[in-house]
Amino acid sequence: MNNEIYSFLLSQILLIPLCAALIRLRKIEKTYEPFIFMLALGAIQEVISFWLIRGLHRTNAPSVNIYGLLECGLLFWQFYAWNSFGSRYTRRKWFFALQGGSLVLWICCNLVFFHLNDFDLPLYRILYPFVVVLLSVNEINRMITHDNRNLYKNARFVICLAFIIFFLYQILYEGATSLASETDNGVSKKIIHLFNYVNAFVNGLYLLGVLLMPRRRGSAFERIFDRIRDDG
Repeated sequence: MNNEIYSFLLSQILLIPLCAALIRLRKIEKTYEPFIFMLALGAIQEVISFWLIRGLHRTNAPSVNIYGLLECGLLFWQFYAWNSFGSRYTRRKWFFALQGGSLVLWICCNLVFFHLNDFDLPLYRILYPFVVVLLSVNEINRMITHDNRNLYKNARFVICLAFIIFFLYQILYEGATSLASETDNGVSKKIIHLFNYVNAFVNGLYLLGVLLMPRRRGSAFERIFDRIRDDG
């Protein structure tokens, strides 16, 4: 089987957590909606990339670069929905600062200094995963100190763990891709080759996270209680 087709089929494991999330969409907490949008966006991106490469025989750089900006925005929205930026009085400032900084950096990397249809400058694709890893670690630390429940049964913990694994590997992948284009580096090629399997493993964690997502609270009192708990 062609490597491109095999990689595409492996990436379609993402459809499993996406379908599970869509089935449970009306029942799960609304705070997880950005994550579900991210799953849908990832599935669309995989199809577009495959079509560009196999169907049109063109580079998928434009779709990958645009996807990076959209994914980053959804990730920051997810952490905002989880109240990861502190109290409600400061989290909006952090949210808009991160979104604005992401947009400015993306424009500089893909429109000002380099082109949208190439991978010459992976700076953006390295920096935003690094920020996501920091936010995920911070969120896990917050759960450890404030949540006495079993973290392995906590959807937020599982999803943050998946973010850490995937985006740390993405940083390695981008570095390995840059080195592999310049030298015949065996380590870099192994990192690139294993990316699809890491992606498949993370999609498995995403599925577990979707299955563990708490049910949507119905009463206004429950929603107020959750907001007070998160702000505290």
